[in-house]
Amino acid sequence: MKKLIISLVIVSVALIGLQAQEGGTAIVLLNYNTVKKKVEKSNEEIQNPKKNIKPATWVKRGELFQQVFMVGLEQLQEGMSTTTVVLFYKEPLSIDNETKDGALYETYNYEHMKYTFVNGALQDWERIDPIVEDPLRIAMDAYQKALELDEKGKVGPKVKEQLIELKLQLKREGVNCYYTSDFDGALNDFENVLEINNMDLFAGEMDTIMVQYSGIISREIAGKTENKELYKKAIKYYQQLADVNYGGPNTYLQMKMDYFALGDTMKGIECLKEAYEKFPDSVNVIANIADAYILARQFDEGIEFMAKVIKNNPSIPEAYYWNGRLLINKEDIEYIERAIESYNKAAELNPDLYYIWYDVGYIYYLQGADFYDRGGLEEHEPTRNALLALGKEKYEMAISSLEKAYKLNNENPSVKYETLDILQRMYYKEQRMDDYERVKALKAAL
Repeated sequence: MKKLIISLVIVSVALIGLQAQEGGTAIVLLNYNTVKKKVEKSNEEIQNPKKNIKPATWVKRGELFQQVFMVGLEQLQEGMSTTTVVLFYKEPLSIDNETKDGALYETYNYEHMKYTFVNGALQDWERIDPIVEDPLRIAMDAYQKALELDEKGKVGPKVKEQLIELKLQLKREGVNCYYTSDFDGALNDFENVLEINNMDLFAGEMDTIMVQYSGIISREIAGKTENKELYKKAIKYYQQLADVNYGGPNTYLQMKMDYFALGDTMKGIECLKEAYEKFPDSVNVIANIADAYILARQFDEGIEFMAKVIKNNPSIPEAYYWNGRLLINKEDIEYIERAIESYNKAAELNPDLYYIWYDVGYIYYLQGADFYDRGGLEEHEPTRNALLALGKEKYEMAISSLEKAYKLNNENPSVKYETLDILQRMYYKEQRMDDYERVKALKAAL
């Protein structure tokens, strides 16, 4: 899904500025060997003390290395068919075929490039023997050098024009790196875009999409490598988004994930509370704060916070639900009753929330099972009968709630299965065998 999102948001933008010229202009492809010789000449020029002090030398170098990047990509577009690629780049030296997850992967192998198609549409590309590594970074450094040497400010407009194109190329390469699981490469490209935006020429321009995806990829790499510094980097990027009010509550929820990954639960809670101050009606924020308090086993602090939430907006059913979750974790009978009251208030405000009925039903089930267990051990008959009667009463209440939970739950199969499992146990206990068989069949069908 992330790959699809990045593709739609970034590639569509990047390719607009990188396509073939309009009209009937003849197709001109960059020659690998010719460009390679130009690179060698440029390397010599920047060693020449008479030439390497001229801004124009570095501007020319920047343009050249942008060309280096474009070798093999001049006419390429994501989604292009194999027929069109062959039309531009002629027949490949060989074709490799592989079927994965029902999709046909075809790799067209050329002398210097590989193009991978999925079900006939171009997905990504790979250089076999690049003229240089990271040509776009070399171009970027060249333009920065040109600006440093340009005391009269003559090359600024030209460099800015080239850097705008360079940012599109970096995005294009970054997306390709992401598709090929080169997350380090993707992060490097996106961060280069951000570095360009920080140059004086762009007056601190902010590309929120690049900031967001730099955060996402930093976390992905951190998750694979356990590099905690990358979690901190992700937080830094999401904080930038929060500072400009981009992304709404989700920006803070992303930061919370990174703080939790670092083991800093309290900082995660502080972050969520900051989100609540900005978005007090966000159910997702409220739920995450309550859940964080539960994970931290700070039930009293969580209950206190939920009291504030309910006071500020008593019409949010989820606030009462999460208040109930916090209360039930206190385990004392007093708090269990208060939890049920809070759940009932949530159901009163929105009776269609399946998880309210599931929680209430589960509480009644546990209470009923406890009464039955105690009754089974009780030797005093009147007391035993009273306990068994209470168990039956609680089971009936649990059955009613859990049947509602099952009917309303269209989104969580695991909870649905657990609901049926508990119902099955209770129906068997009560010897309601028709219901037992009905629930057993429903459970088997999941």
